[in-house]
Amino acid sequence: MTVLVLAVFAGVLSLLSRGRANQVAGVVSALVGVGALGTGVCALLGPSETTLVHVSRTGGTSATGGGDANTGAVVSSSAGAVSIRETGDSRADGGSANTDYQRQE
Repeated sequence: MTVLVLAVFAGVLSLLSRGRANQVAGVVSALVGVGALGTGVCALLGPSETTLVHVSRTGGTSATGGGDANTGAVVSSSAGAVSIRETGDSRADGGSANTDYQRQE
């Protein structure tokens, strides 16, 4: 797509006189530069992305020998909203059992 736009732009500039093409190219260059700067500023100041985690209707699980059993979710501390419902049974022998969610640092 970008190649097509550049080809059309080059074609239009080739039809103009040298002085007029220089003016048009300068204006377009300035507009593109301001647009790129604005996009960068918006990316820096915009809301940070959060992750939505949804876990539903999981089966049961068990762990032995100190392992972890999880029918919910283990999410990073940067995750946003977490929705857990209808999780299965979780049993652990010597480890941890989780049917909800745990935040991981």
